[in-house]
Amino acid sequence: MDGGEQVSDAATEKSMAPKRQRMMDMVLFIGGLKEESAIPPSKVNEEIENLKRDIAPLTESILEFPDAYLGEFMGVAQRTRMIEEIHNPSILTEAVASLESALTKINSESVSGLLGLLTDSLNHTKGTDEAPKEGAAGDIEAILKILPELVDKIDSIIGEYEETARSSAEAATIELTSLIDTLENLTSDMGSDPDTTLGGFQKLGAKTRYGPFLRAAAQLKRGKREGRIDDELFLQLLTANLLTELLRGVIMYILNKMGSRTVPQLGELMKTHTSKVQKVIVSMFERGEVEMVGLDGDSPVFARVMTETPGTTLVLKQIIQQLRGILGSLDESLRTSTESILGALDRHLERLLLLGAYEEASLAEPLNELREHTDSATEAVLSTPTSDTSEELQLLVSAGLEAFTRFRLKITLEKGPNLVSDTNVYGEKLDPEVYKTMMDSYLDNELERGTMLILIRELGAMNAKDLAEKTKIPQDRVFSHLLRMKRDELLLLAGEEHGYVLYDVPRTLSEAEIATKTVSDLALQLASARVELESVLGDFKAENIGTLATSLEAFSKARDKLETVTVKGSVIAESVLKGVEDKVKSAVAMTYRTRAKLPSTRPKVTIEELMDVDVPSVLEEYRSQVGYAPLLGFGTIEWEQSKCLGCKSCEIDCPEDAIELKPVIDVQEFFELSEESMKNLPVNKALFYQTVRSLATKKPVGRIKLANEAPGFGTIEVDLWLCVGCRTCVRRCPGPENGALELVLKWNLPEVVKQITSET
Repeated sequence: MDGGEQVSDAATEKSMAPKRQRMMDMVLFIGGLKEESAIPPSKVNEEIENLKRDIAPLTESILEFPDAYLGEFMGVAQRTRMIEEIHNPSILTEAVASLESALTKINSESVSGLLGLLTDSLNHTKGTDEAPKEGAAGDIEAILKILPELVDKIDSIIGEYEETARSSAEAATIELTSLIDTLENLTSDMGSDPDTTLGGFQKLGAKTRYGPFLRAAAQLKRGKREGRIDDELFLQLLTANLLTELLRGVIMYILNKMGSRTVPQLGELMKTHTSKVQKVIVSMFERGEVEMVGLDGDSPVFARVMTETPGTTLVLKQIIQQLRGILGSLDESLRTSTESILGALDRHLERLLLLGAYEEASLAEPLNELREHTDSATEAVLSTPTSDTSEELQLLVSAGLEAFTRFRLKITLEKGPNLVSDTNVYGEKLDPEVYKTMMDSYLDNELERGTMLILIRELGAMNAKDLAEKTKIPQDRVFSHLLRMKRDELLLLAGEEHGYVLYDVPRTLSEAEIATKTVSDLALQLASARVELESVLGDFKAENIGTLATSLEAFSKARDKLETVTVKGSVIAESVLKGVEDKVKSAVAMTYRTRAKLPSTRPKVTIEELMDVDVPSVLEEYRSQVGYAPLLGFGTIEWEQSKCLGCKSCEIDCPEDAIELKPVIDVQEFFELSEESMKNLPVNKALFYQTVRSLATKKPVGRIKLANEAPGFGTIEVDLWLCVGCRTCVRRCPGPENGALELVLKWNLPEVVKQITSET
C-alpha cells in the first residue's frame, strides 16, 4: 500500500479533518511557513508582567502547601500510631522509595521527617519475625467457630454498600426520567426535522457520556454538513444507527448510575420494549461493554464491564475456594457448619459482583481477618496425618507454601494413590511409572508456584526476572508459572518496572495503607511540580507559560486527591487544603487566560529541515513551547494481512472515516504466510488459506476484486490525509498477537511538504 499516492488522491477530493488541520497548522508554524497573527513584543511583555503581578500573592502559599500538609499528616500518623496498622511491607517499601526520590529534588523537613518515620517502621517489620500462633494448626474447631461472626460483619458492610447504591439509584432516577421523556419527544418528531433531532440527540449523548454515540453523531453531522450524506441517507442513519447508539448510551448510563439490571428492568426504566433492549444489550455484550453477573429468577443480570475488579472481591473469591478445598477433610459436624459459612460467603460474593465498584476500605479489615483464620484452618487440616509417605512432603510444604496451594497438594496426595491401586469407571488402572512421573512434575510445579506466591505476598509486587533470581527457578519456567497463576486469579498485574511486568497477589488495603500510599506518591509528584514552578518563576518568560500551567495543574490535582485521604474517618489537614484551594485554582485560571492571548509557537526550522524531522522531535519541540504534547495527529498505519480477521472493527470505530476494508484480495499474499502465523488465525480462516494454496496449480500474481463484500476478507486501505493518528483502529483490532494494525510514528514527510508547498 502506497500511503503517498493515497494522500495525493484524497487531498483533492476530501476536506481535512479538524484535528488534522490543527496539527497541520502546528507544522506550518514550527516550520516557519506560516505565522500566527502578529502580536507586538510590547503587548507580550505587558501580558507577562500583568500575570507576574497577579500571580505573585498566590505562589508563596502554593509552594508552602506541600510542606504544611505533610507536616500535619506526620503529626496525625504519630498520634494515631497509624503506621503500625500497615501490614503490607510493599506499601512501606514503595512509600519510602517515593519519599527518597522526592528528597533528591527538594530539601524538605516534612518529607525527611515522614521518610524517617516510614523507614523505622519498615526496618522494624523486616527485623521482626512474627511468632507462630500456639495451637493455630491444632484446634480447627476453635478456628472455624470464629468465622460466622466475621461473615456477619461482612454481611453488614455489604448491606451498607447496597444502601448507598440504592440512594444513588434513586437520585439518578429523576434525571433518567427527564432523559427518557426528552428522547420520546425527539423520536416522535424525527422525520419532520432531522437536524433538530440530531441536535437533541447530541445533548442527550452529552449526559450519557457514551463515547461511541458521541463519535457517531459527530461523523453524521460532519458528513451532512460537507455534503457527503444526502437527506435520505441522513434520516436513515439517524433513525437506525444513531438511535441505537443512543440507546446503548442510556443503558450504560443506567448501569453506571443505578447498578446492575435485567433486560425487563432496563425496558421498564427506558419505556422501551424488552425485545429491542435485548437486541441492544446483545450488541453491547459482543463489544465487551457489559457482562452477565448473576440471575434474578430466570432473567440474566447485566452490569458494565469493570476495567479492574476490586481487590476485596478477588480476595473473597480465593477464601471461598480455599474453604471448599478443605471441606472434604473435615468431620461431619464441622463440614456442616463450614458448608453454611460457604453458602453465606457465596451470597456475599454474588452481591459484590452485582455492586461492581465500591469503596473497599471498610471491607478490608474483616476480610483480612477472615483470610488469616482461613489460612490457620488450612494449616490445621494439613497438620492432620494422612499417610506415612506424605509426611516429608508436608513438612516441606509447611515450610513455605502459600495456603491455597497447600490444600491442593493435600488432596493430590490423598487421592493420587487411588489412581494406581483402583480401577476407574472404564476398568482401567494408571501405570505406576506414568503416575510417578506425572506426580513428580505436578508437585514440583506446585512447590515452585507456592514459593513464588509467598515471596510476592511478603515482599510486594515482583517481576519474572527478580523471582527467577530469588527462587533459582529458570526464568522461562517462572514466566509460565506467572501466566498460569494470573489465569487462576491468584495474581494481578501491578504495572511495570524497568521494562518488566510486575505481578502481585490480590490485596485489601486498609485505611492507613491507602493514606500512606496516596500521600507518598503525591509527595513525589508535588516535589517535581515545585521544582518546575520555582524555575519558571525565577526566570519568567513568555515561552515558559506552558510549563507554568502544567506545574500549577499538578498542585491543583494533588490538592483535590489529598482531600479524599482520611485517617479514622477524618480528612487530614482540612484547613490547609481549604486554605490553598481558591489560590491554586485562581493561579491556574490566570495562567490559561494569559496563554490564550499569546502566540503558542515560534518559527524554528525551514522547509528543508522539516524533511528530516520525525514525530518525537517535533513533539518535543512543541512541548517546550506550550508545556504539553498534543495529539500526535500524523503517522503511518501499517497493515499485516496475515493477522487480519476482516471484521471491519477498524473501519467501524474510526472517528474520521479514514480506514476502509476494500473488497479486494491479494491472493499472492496467501502463499507468503508462515506456518506460525497460520496457527494464530481462526481455524476456518487458516483452513481457507491452506485450501487455496493446495488447489492452486501455480502461484497467482496481483489482486482479485470481489463483486460483493465478503465478510472476513479484503484489503485494508488508510486515507493518510484524513487519519489523525488516534490509534483507535490499532486498539480495537481483535487480530492475533498485537493485532493486524500498527501506527508507525513517522510522517510521510515528502507528501506533507508537497501539500504545504502547493498551497503556499
